[in-house]
Amino acid sequence: MYFSVIAPAENLLRQAAHELAQSPYAEHQWLWQFFPSDEGQTRDFIFRRHTLEQIPRFYVVSQRPPVAFSEAWQVLSQIYDPQLLEGQRLSFQLYANPVVTKKNSAGKSQRHDVVMQAKKQMLAERGLRFDAKWKDLPNEEANPLLYELVQNSCIDWLKFRSRSHGFTLIAAGVDAYQQNRAGKRDIRFSTVDFSGDLIVTHPELFQQTLFNGLGHAKAFGCGLLLVKRSDR
Repeated sequence: MYFSVIAPAENLLRQAAHELAQSPYAEHQWLWQFFPSDEGQTRDFIFRRHTLEQIPRFYVVSQRPPVAFSEAWQVLSQIYDPQLLEGQRLSFQLYANPVVTKKNSAGKSQRHDVVMQAKKQMLAERGLRFDAKWKDLPNEEANPLLYELVQNSCIDWLKFRSRSHGFTLIAAGVDAYQQNRAGKRDIRFSTVDFSGDLIVTHPELFQQTLFNGLGHAKAFGCGLLLVKRSDR
């Protein structure tokens, strides 16, 4: 596997900005240009966009090294073979799409935003209609409740998935929650920025999590788990 950073060339920022896709799904298609493929090739990379001082860069984990298709973009790649130990403590960052799968009235499985599900449940517990809005709550309650609800529902989602992905959480927080739209079909999905510390419980399983990502919406830049040794 390879870990790569794709960033604009400093002397060609305007050209890079012109070439860069402007929506999450188009961004995924744009990144394919760094991975020349035969027709029908399945995606063999995960990525995350990180913007610093208005300059975008992409962290990419892939089965083959990306190749720059334009002089406006630089690619730095290295072999990605993390040496993991059971009990090892790591700091992490994760940009993820937290959803739960439930069956609808027709018996078909559907994915639901964990925050929206938690909001509906809280509104119901307060005797409000299932189609009530968050604004129906008193103003002095709404904001602190929403903050607590986002933190609890998203961290619970991550804790549950950690069991099957080779790690356990020590500390975690939600730095941002956002709802997004993308594509001609107006696809809607939510994203959450997590950060915190974890302990590796199953090195081989955790390595696959680093290679393959965690959760859904990977075509929109979700799922890549970034880790480093914890100073704590």
